[in-house]
Amino acid sequence: MSWMDDLYVIYQKLDANSCQEVKKEIIKAQLNGCSDGTIYFLVLQQLVRIKREKAPVYELISGEVERIIHAGSSYVH
Repeated sequence: MSWMDDLYVIYQKLDANSCQEVKKEIIKAQLNGCSDGTIYFLVLQQLVRIKREKAPVYELISGEVERIIHAGSSYVH
């Protein structure tokens, strides 16, 4: 499973829990990237912000976020 698949699951969970504003923030970060690495970094930055500022929402998506974080090792090399 790619990190984009996890991101899709996050979007589904946010929709199911009426968190459209949070979803829009992540999509905005995703659209601001111009390469896979940049998109990943911007999305990850937004997910970390959600973890800090919106803990109840983060609890809904924490498993997928952790997988996305671990997927980042391919961008570090």
